[in-house]
Amino acid sequence: MLEKEKSRRIVDELLTYFFSHDIEQVSIELGFSEDGFLASIEGHCEELPDDIYTFVDQLNIPRDLNLENYYDELLGGHQSLHEDKDYQLLGMMIDNADIVYNDDTLMVEVFRKRY
Repeated sequence: MLEKEKSRRIVDELLTYFFSHDIEQVSIELGFSEDGFLASIEGHCEELPDDIYTFVDQLNIPRDLNLENYYDELLGGHQSLHEDKDYQLLGMMIDNADIVYNDDTLMVEVFRKRY
């Protein structure tokens, strides 16, 4: 799978999380470098989702290069809602995730190294 296609799928999953928590005024920034892919998604929410720290913990599990070929099959295609285990699969596709919450704005940033 091409790196840009993988990045699109990662951003799609982050957007699904935002939509499933009614986070509005969403903006996404993407960047590719020699080091890898960086995505930042932010949106307005008056309070942090109850599961935000679990979500970030799941995104920060170790990346599994062997999983990448089976990603779509494991998630069952496009879904509008995910279970916690689905975000663990997303975590296996990226190398690092961080959140920032300030002035009713939630930002999630993920990084995927290029190998």
